[in-house]
Amino acid sequence: MNKIPNYALYGETAQPVWHESLHVESISKRSGAHNWEIAAHRHDGLLQLLYVQSGGGEVLFDSDRVPVQAPCVVFVPAQVVHGFHWAGQVEGQVITAAQHPLESIAQVLAPGLSSQIRKPHVIALPHWREDEDPLLPLCRALSEEYHNRAREHVACSMSLLLALFVQTLRHEHLGGDDGQRRVPSRRSQQLTAFRELVDMHFREHRPLNAYASDLGMTVATLGRLCQEHLGMTPMNVINARMVLEAKRGLGHSDLSVKGIAHELGFVDVGYFSRFFRKHAGMSPSDFRGGGRPSAALARCS
Repeated sequence: MNKIPNYALYGETAQPVWHESLHVESISKRSGAHNWEIAAHRHDGLLQLLYVQSGGGEVLFDSDRVPVQAPCVVFVPAQVVHGFHWAGQVEGQVITAAQHPLESIAQVLAPGLSSQIRKPHVIALPHWREDEDPLLPLCRALSEEYHNRAREHVACSMSLLLALFVQTLRHEHLGGDDGQRRVPSRRSQQLTAFRELVDMHFREHRPLNAYASDLGMTVATLGRLCQEHLGMTPMNVINARMVLEAKRGLGHSDLSVKGIAHELGFVDVGYFSRFFRKHAGMSPSDFRGGGRPSAALARCS
Protein backbone atom coordinates (compact mmCIF):
# COMPACT_ATOMS: atom_id res chain seq x y z
CA MET A 1 0.00 0.00 0.00
CA ASN A 2 1.34 3.48 -0.81
CA LYS A 3 2.10 5.82 2.04
CA ILE A 4 -1.06 7.69 3.11
CA PRO A 5 -0.57 11.46 2.63
CA ASN A 6 -0.35 13.67 5.69
CA TYR A 7 -1.75 17.16 5.07
CA ALA A 8 -2.36 20.37 6.97
CA LEU A 9 -5.38 20.81 4.69
CA TYR A 10 -6.24 18.32 1.94
CA GLY A 11 -3.83 18.73 -0.97
CA GLU A 12 -1.49 21.06 0.92
CA THR A 13 1.81 20.08 2.56
CA ALA A 14 1.65 19.63 6.31
CA GLN A 15 3.29 22.30 8.45
CA PRO A 16 4.08 22.36 12.18
CA VAL A 17 0.86 22.87 14.13
CA TRP A 18 0.57 25.74 16.59
CA HIS A 19 -2.02 26.67 19.18
CA GLU A 20 -3.41 29.48 17.01
CA SER A 21 -4.19 27.17 14.09
CA LEU A 22 -7.76 27.45 12.85
CA HIS A 23 -9.31 27.21 9.41
CA VAL A 24 -12.98 27.56 8.41
CA GLU A 25 -14.38 27.12 4.91
CA SER A 26 -17.36 25.63 3.09
CA ILE A 27 -17.28 21.92 2.30
CA SER A 28 -17.99 22.69 -1.35
CA LYS A 29 -14.93 24.95 -1.72
CA ARG A 30 -12.38 22.14 -1.36
CA SER A 31 -14.43 19.04 -2.16
CA GLY A 32 -15.97 20.66 -5.23
CA ALA A 33 -12.52 21.53 -6.52
CA HIS A 34 -11.63 17.83 -6.29
CA ASN A 35 -14.78 16.57 -8.03
CA TRP A 36 -16.38 15.67 -4.69
CA GLU A 37 -13.76 13.00 -3.99
CA ILE A 38 -11.21 13.41 -1.18
CA ALA A 39 -8.70 10.55 -1.13
CA ALA A 40 -7.47 8.89 2.06
CA HIS A 41 -5.15 11.11 4.09
CA ARG A 42 -4.56 12.21 7.68
CA HIS A 43 -3.72 15.36 9.64
CA ASP A 44 -0.92 15.60 12.20
CA GLY A 45 -2.32 17.26 15.31
CA LEU A 46 -5.42 18.67 13.62
CA LEU A 47 -9.04 17.69 14.11
CA GLN A 48 -11.82 18.39 11.63
CA LEU A 49 -15.52 18.93 12.21
CA LEU A 50 -17.76 18.94 9.14
CA TYR A 51 -21.30 20.21 9.54
CA VAL A 52 -23.10 18.66 6.54
CA GLN A 53 -26.24 20.70 5.89
CA SER A 54 -27.29 19.17 2.56
CA GLY A 55 -26.22 16.23 0.43
CA GLY A 56 -24.50 13.03 1.43
CA GLY A 57 -22.05 10.33 0.54
CA GLU A 58 -19.57 8.16 2.37
CA VAL A 59 -16.69 8.80 4.77
CA LEU A 60 -13.69 6.52 5.28
CA PHE A 61 -12.51 6.13 8.87
CA ASP A 62 -9.39 3.95 8.84
CA SER A 63 -10.86 0.63 7.64
CA ASP A 64 -14.56 1.57 7.94
CA ARG A 65 -16.74 3.20 5.28
CA VAL A 66 -19.63 5.00 6.94
CA PRO A 67 -22.65 6.50 5.12
CA VAL A 68 -23.18 10.23 5.55
CA GLN A 69 -26.50 11.99 5.04
CA ALA A 70 -27.40 15.57 5.94
CA PRO A 71 -28.03 16.92 8.43
CA CYS A 72 -25.12 15.53 10.38
CA VAL A 73 -21.70 16.30 11.82
CA VAL A 74 -18.63 14.31 10.81
CA PHE A 75 -15.92 14.43 13.45
CA VAL A 76 -12.36 13.45 12.47
CA PRO A 77 -9.69 13.45 15.21
CA ALA A 78 -5.99 13.98 14.54
CA GLN A 79 -4.05 11.10 12.90
CA VAL A 80 -7.17 9.20 11.83
CA VAL A 81 -6.96 8.14 8.17
CA HIS A 82 -10.03 9.52 6.43
CA GLY A 83 -11.44 10.36 3.03
CA PHE A 84 -14.76 11.38 1.47
CA HIS A 85 -16.80 10.20 -1.48
CA TRP A 86 -19.63 12.70 -1.89
CA ALA A 87 -22.65 11.75 -4.00
CA GLY A 88 -22.81 15.06 -5.85
CA GLN A 89 -22.90 18.54 -4.41
CA VAL A 90 -22.69 18.91 -0.65
CA GLU A 91 -23.17 22.09 1.36
CA GLY A 92 -21.96 22.80 4.85
CA GLN A 93 -19.01 23.97 6.87
CA VAL A 94 -15.68 22.35 7.67
CA ILE A 95 -13.69 23.54 10.66
CA THR A 96 -10.05 22.50 11.08
CA ALA A 97 -8.28 23.24 14.36
CA ALA A 98 -5.44 22.12 16.60
CA GLN A 99 -6.73 19.22 18.70
CA HIS A 100 -4.61 19.63 21.83
CA PRO A 101 -6.12 22.95 23.05
CA LEU A 102 -9.63 21.53 22.71
CA GLU A 103 -8.63 18.40 24.65
CA SER A 104 -7.04 20.55 27.36
CA ILE A 105 -10.18 22.65 27.80
CA ALA A 106 -12.39 19.55 27.80
CA GLN A 107 -10.27 17.84 30.45
CA VAL A 108 -10.88 20.78 32.81
CA LEU A 109 -14.50 21.64 31.99
CA ALA A 110 -15.98 18.43 30.58
CA PRO A 111 -13.78 15.39 31.34
CA GLY A 112 -16.37 13.04 29.89
CA LEU A 113 -15.80 14.50 26.43
CA SER A 114 -12.13 13.49 26.19
CA SER A 115 -12.86 10.05 24.76
CA GLN A 116 -15.40 11.55 22.32
CA ILE A 117 -12.81 14.01 20.99
CA ARG A 118 -10.39 11.18 20.21
CA LYS A 119 -13.03 9.06 18.43
CA PRO A 120 -14.04 9.41 14.77
CA HIS A 121 -17.81 9.40 14.29
CA VAL A 122 -20.76 10.61 12.28
CA ILE A 123 -23.45 12.29 14.37
CA ALA A 124 -26.93 12.42 12.85
CA LEU A 125 -28.94 15.55 13.64
CA PRO A 126 -32.62 16.59 13.54
CA HIS A 127 -33.94 18.58 10.59
CA TRP A 128 -34.06 22.21 11.72
CA ARG A 129 -35.35 25.36 10.10
CA GLU A 130 -32.46 27.77 9.60
CA ASP A 131 -33.76 30.15 12.26
CA GLU A 132 -33.93 27.25 14.77
CA ASP A 133 -30.52 25.70 14.00
CA PRO A 134 -28.33 25.90 17.16
CA LEU A 135 -25.13 25.01 15.27
CA LEU A 136 -25.18 27.68 12.55
CA PRO A 137 -24.56 30.67 14.87
CA LEU A 138 -21.53 28.87 16.33
CA CYS A 139 -20.17 28.05 12.87
CA ARG A 140 -20.62 31.67 11.81
CA ALA A 141 -18.91 32.92 14.96
CA LEU A 142 -15.96 30.58 14.33
CA SER A 143 -15.73 31.85 10.76
CA GLU A 144 -15.63 35.43 12.05
CA GLU A 145 -12.86 34.55 14.52
CA TYR A 146 -10.88 32.89 11.74
CA HIS A 147 -11.19 35.77 9.31
CA ASN A 148 -10.91 38.69 11.76
CA ARG A 149 -8.34 37.24 14.20
CA ALA A 150 -9.29 39.78 16.87
CA ARG A 151 -7.76 39.99 20.34
CA GLU A 152 -7.57 36.61 22.15
CA HIS A 153 -9.06 34.92 19.11
CA VAL A 154 -7.48 31.58 20.08
CA ALA A 155 -9.29 31.40 23.42
CA CYS A 156 -12.54 32.52 21.83
CA SER A 157 -12.21 30.05 18.94
CA MET A 158 -11.54 27.07 21.18
CA SER A 159 -14.44 28.01 23.45
CA LEU A 160 -16.74 28.21 20.44
CA LEU A 161 -15.45 24.91 19.10
CA LEU A 162 -16.10 23.20 22.43
CA ALA A 163 -19.60 24.70 22.49
CA LEU A 164 -20.21 23.47 18.94
CA PHE A 165 -19.11 19.97 19.89
CA VAL A 166 -21.29 19.95 23.02
CA GLN A 167 -24.33 21.25 21.13
CA THR A 168 -23.82 18.57 18.48
CA LEU A 169 -23.80 15.81 21.09
CA ARG A 170 -26.82 17.32 22.86
CA HIS A 171 -28.85 17.16 19.67
CA GLU A 172 -27.58 13.80 18.45
CA HIS A 173 -30.35 11.96 16.64
CA LEU A 174 -30.17 8.24 15.94
CA GLY A 175 -32.04 8.54 12.65
CA GLY A 176 -32.79 5.69 10.27
CA ASP A 177 -35.81 3.45 10.21
CA ASP A 178 -34.67 1.27 13.08
CA GLY A 179 -32.75 3.90 15.05
CA GLN A 180 -29.65 1.75 15.18
CA ARG A 181 -26.07 3.01 15.21
CA ARG A 182 -23.51 1.56 12.83
CA VAL A 183 -21.26 -0.90 14.70
CA PRO A 184 -17.54 -0.41 13.93
CA SER A 185 -15.82 -3.33 12.24
CA ARG A 186 -13.57 -5.64 14.21
CA ARG A 187 -10.48 -4.19 12.55
CA SER A 188 -11.59 -0.66 13.35
CA GLN A 189 -12.10 -1.66 16.99
CA GLN A 190 -8.62 -3.22 17.05
CA LEU A 191 -7.05 -0.05 15.63
CA THR A 192 -8.91 2.05 18.19
CA ALA A 193 -7.72 -0.24 20.97
CA PHE A 194 -4.12 0.00 19.71
CA ARG A 195 -4.29 3.80 19.60
CA GLU A 196 -5.70 3.88 23.14
CA LEU A 197 -2.85 1.66 24.36
CA VAL A 198 -0.32 3.91 22.64
CA ASP A 199 -1.92 6.95 24.31
CA MET A 200 -1.50 5.28 27.70
CA HIS A 201 1.99 3.83 27.30
CA PHE A 202 4.01 5.70 24.65
CA ARG A 203 6.15 7.40 27.33
CA GLU A 204 7.24 3.97 28.57
CA HIS A 205 8.93 3.03 25.26
CA ARG A 206 7.34 -0.40 25.39
CA PRO A 207 8.34 -3.02 22.80
CA LEU A 208 5.85 -3.91 20.08
CA ASN A 209 5.31 -7.40 21.46
CA ALA A 210 3.86 -5.85 24.65
CA TYR A 211 1.23 -3.96 22.63
CA ALA A 212 0.50 -7.04 20.50
CA SER A 213 0.12 -9.19 23.61
CA ASP A 214 -2.34 -6.73 25.17
CA LEU A 215 -4.37 -6.86 21.95
CA GLY A 216 -4.31 -10.66 21.80
CA MET A 217 -2.43 -10.82 18.49
CA THR A 218 1.04 -11.37 17.13
CA VAL A 219 3.46 -8.60 16.22
CA ALA A 220 3.10 -9.65 12.56
CA THR A 221 -0.70 -9.35 12.72
CA LEU A 222 -0.45 -5.92 14.34
CA GLY A 223 1.97 -4.88 11.61
CA ARG A 224 -0.39 -6.00 8.84
CA LEU A 225 -3.34 -4.26 10.51
CA CYS A 226 -1.54 -0.91 10.69
CA GLN A 227 0.06 -1.16 7.26
CA GLU A 228 -3.14 -2.13 5.46
CA HIS A 229 -5.43 0.41 7.12
CA LEU A 230 -3.16 3.24 8.26
CA GLY A 231 -0.41 2.99 5.65
CA MET A 232 2.24 2.93 8.37
CA THR A 233 3.96 0.50 10.73
CA PRO A 234 2.98 0.15 14.40
CA MET A 235 6.27 1.81 15.35
CA ASN A 236 5.39 4.74 13.08
CA VAL A 237 2.11 5.10 15.01
CA ILE A 238 3.99 5.16 18.33
CA ASN A 239 6.64 7.57 17.04
CA ALA A 240 3.97 9.90 15.61
CA ARG A 241 2.28 9.99 19.02
CA MET A 242 5.63 10.72 20.67
CA VAL A 243 6.41 13.55 18.23
CA LEU A 244 2.93 15.03 18.66
CA GLU A 245 3.42 15.15 22.43
CA ALA A 246 6.89 16.65 21.99
CA LYS A 247 5.42 19.39 19.78
CA ARG A 248 2.75 20.04 22.38
CA GLY A 249 5.42 20.46 25.05
CA LEU A 250 7.56 22.71 22.88
CA GLY A 251 4.62 24.83 21.78
CA HIS A 252 2.61 25.03 24.99
CA SER A 253 4.94 24.69 27.98
CA ASP A 254 7.93 26.47 29.49
CA LEU A 255 9.81 23.21 30.10
CA SER A 256 13.34 23.04 28.76
CA VAL A 257 14.12 20.64 25.92
CA LYS A 258 15.80 18.41 28.51
CA GLY A 259 12.70 18.54 30.69
CA ILE A 260 10.43 17.62 27.79
CA ALA A 261 12.77 14.76 26.85
CA HIS A 262 12.57 13.37 30.39
CA GLU A 263 8.77 13.81 30.45
CA LEU A 264 8.65 11.61 27.34
CA GLY A 265 10.87 8.89 28.81
CA PHE A 266 14.15 9.81 27.10
CA VAL A 267 17.15 9.49 29.42
CA ASP A 268 19.51 11.11 26.90
CA VAL A 269 18.46 14.56 25.66
CA GLY A 270 20.83 14.19 22.71
CA TYR A 271 19.00 11.06 21.57
CA PHE A 272 15.67 12.85 21.97
CA SER A 273 16.91 15.74 19.83
CA ARG A 274 18.07 13.35 17.09
CA PHE A 275 14.74 11.50 17.27
CA PHE A 276 12.78 14.74 16.99
CA ARG A 277 14.87 16.06 14.11
CA LYS A 278 14.43 12.79 12.21
CA HIS A 279 10.63 12.86 12.49
CA ALA A 280 9.88 16.61 12.53
CA GLY A 281 12.55 17.80 10.09
CA MET A 282 14.08 20.29 12.53
CA SER A 283 15.64 20.37 15.98
CA PRO A 284 13.46 20.92 19.08
CA SER A 285 15.05 24.35 19.59
CA ASP A 286 14.38 25.38 15.98
CA PHE A 287 10.79 24.18 16.26
CA ARG A 288 10.27 26.23 19.41
CA GLY A 289 12.24 29.25 18.24
CA GLY A 290 13.46 30.47 14.89
CA GLY A 291 11.90 27.68 12.82
CA ARG A 292 8.43 28.38 14.17
CA PRO A 293 6.12 29.63 11.42
CA SER A 294 3.19 31.91 12.06
CA ALA A 295 -0.33 30.48 11.98
CA ALA A 296 0.12 27.54 9.65
CA LEU A 297 -3.51 27.25 8.72
CA ALA A 298 -4.07 30.96 8.27
CA ARG A 299 -1.76 30.82 5.28
CA CYS A 300 -3.80 27.98 3.79
CA SER A 301 -7.05 29.89 3.42
